[in-house]
Amino acid sequence: MELSKVSVIIVNYNGKELLEKCLDSLFKVEYANFEVIIVDNNSTDNTIEFVTKNYPTIIIIKLDSNKGFAEPNNLAAKTTKGDFLLFLNNDTVVTPNFISEMIKVFEQDKTIGICQSLLLKPNRSIDSSGDFIDKLGIVYNSKTKIKEIRNISSARGASMLIQKRIFNELGGFDKKFFFSFEDVDLGWRTWILGYRVVIVPNSIVYHSPGTTTSKLKSESAFHGLKNQLAMKITNFEPRFMLRSLFLFFFVYGLREIKIWFDYKFKHNTNMTSTKYEKTIAKNPSIKIIIKSIFWIFKNIGYLYKKHTQVNDTRIFSTTYLERIKIISNQKQ
Repeated sequence: MELSKVSVIIVNYNGKELLEKCLDSLFKVEYANFEVIIVDNNSTDNTIEFVTKNYPTIIIIKLDSNKGFAEPNNLAAKTTKGDFLLFLNNDTVVTPNFISEMIKVFEQDKTIGICQSLLLKPNRSIDSSGDFIDKLGIVYNSKTKIKEIRNISSARGASMLIQKRIFNELGGFDKKFFFSFEDVDLGWRTWILGYRVVIVPNSIVYHSPGTTTSKLKSESAFHGLKNQLAMKITNFEPRFMLRSLFLFFFVYGLREIKIWFDYKFKHNTNMTSTKYEKTIAKNPSIKIIIKSIFWIFKNIGYLYKKHTQVNDTRIFSTTYLERIKIISNQKQ
């Protein structure tokens, strides 16, 4: 039986040192039928020269500017020859059987649209055993130890394998997301379309989280918030959308009030507070919230069109996804 062809897509931006380790591990995998496409976001660290010299079989797509994560992956997907697309971060080190374990799962169950590898940190602690969505449409990362294949709300783009026909049917990643939560949006829409998203614990990939975005904290916070708002508008049915947006802003409003009181308390008492600094870092500023809301209004026509497309092709309702705990407030 001929192996299904897998197209591995890696988006890179000034990540030559990371890419060296990633590619070294990738070309030691046991799976015999795959191609590699690197999309370079106009790096200035000689990435192209390194790849061309050391891995001449790799297909390189060089962009003239940094276009984030979503659009470069979409561009690469159009050039692929595989039946499956494997989106892989450049800050990963893969294990020899990580592809074959996921392909095996697809062959056993045709209802599966996306698989995620179990992501471990270099010290072997869990980085991610899948993302989940709560009833407000807020995403959280699970770090539960797992031994069995299980349903997840969405797969992380650090190591995600998807059927190419489903990716095309969904229109790929939403390029307006730029980066942050584009993988969540894709997974959510995969469930809506009637396909499952699962994590495969025998497919192990080591991931150094945050390496590629640590220098872009403010931009990441903006894209993260506006993308979460966009997903609520497009991926919920109208009544769930209105509920989630109202409660989402209510929760964030309370957080901002708490931060303000913490700030006043700290300065009035001349106290230093590590906990306070961490709270500030984890919550978007008022400026970022306003910027995100402005982006939503500016793009409301686009979001309405996407909302209509998503819900016109809906197979699994939000009520059903809540029943099977794909959308759930219960930590998994």
